[in-house]
Amino acid sequence: MDAILGPLTVGELDQGDEIFRSAFSTYLGVDKETAWGDSDLFRTRWRARNTQVIAARMDGKLVGSNVLTLWGSLGWCGPLTVGPERWGQGIAKTLMVETERVFEDWKVVHRALFTFPNSAKHIGLYQRFGYWPQRLTPILERRVDSTSLPSRLDGSARLFSETLPQERAEFLREIREIGDALYPGLDLSGEVESVYHQHIGETILLFDDSRLIGFAVCHIGGRSETKSGRTYVKFAAISPGTARDRRRTALLKSVETLAAHRGAPEVEFGCNTAHRDTYRSLVALGYRSEFIGVLMSSPDEPTYQRPELDVLNDLR
Repeated sequence: MDAILGPLTVGELDQGDEIFRSAFSTYLGVDKETAWGDSDLFRTRWRARNTQVIAARMDGKLVGSNVLTLWGSLGWCGPLTVGPERWGQGIAKTLMVETERVFEDWKVVHRALFTFPNSAKHIGLYQRFGYWPQRLTPILERRVDSTSLPSRLDGSARLFSETLPQERAEFLREIREIGDALYPGLDLSGEVESVYHQHIGETILLFDDSRLIGFAVCHIGGRSETKSGRTYVKFAAISPGTARDRRRTALLKSVETLAAHRGAPEVEFGCNTAHRDTYRSLVALGYRSEFIGVLMSSPDEPTYQRPELDVLNDLR
């Protein structure tokens, strides 16, 4: 029996979240309560304005889903999950067919995803749809010590939530400009607005004098895309140019300060190894890999994953 596809409804959120947790915990061999705790990745993405969740149903029951995210010229998907009892029935392939149709409707220039580098099954599935493996993306983490950090962000950084209403449209425009400098058409404003409107974290704005030169979209604590005690940096970047070491350090220090003083000192983010200088500097600071995935792209070429750019992001 073929799966029937359509948008995931609000009444299916609990079941969709359960399938997501069961699928990954079964595949990874981990306890789903310990691994994900009170995080809420599934619902927060469903609520975001720049996402679409495709549902697969059989006999009127939800059996799987895929989350599609639009970042301007870039479309990426995941998590794609199917209930373990339905594995091997072609549901993931059916979901990917619909995923590609939506990406065509969105007119994205580039498509990408994050998957398991040691799984021939996963890589083989996505290769059938034109996605090809690129560089590894380690998920890095470190516990920061609040006693070694300032009590507040310094004058070079502000929180998006604390800006004036009349300023926010301009900051979102400047964030789009930074994205466009990383890869033409890249737009992270939807992620900033999702965090702000859902009250699930903060976006740090980094300035050089009065000019915005970097930002970090952070999910903080439970009911966000991470669990209590953690700060997950979903996307962070500094604008291309000079003084990379200083600006990278300033943005990371702002993230760590925010994390420590929000009671979420376990800092976590992905860093694709194509960002050679960024990755090596993080390892030197004591960040260690919790998990390693691989970026897959269509077409088979990099977007913002380039050595001269400083970006923290994993597309999970």
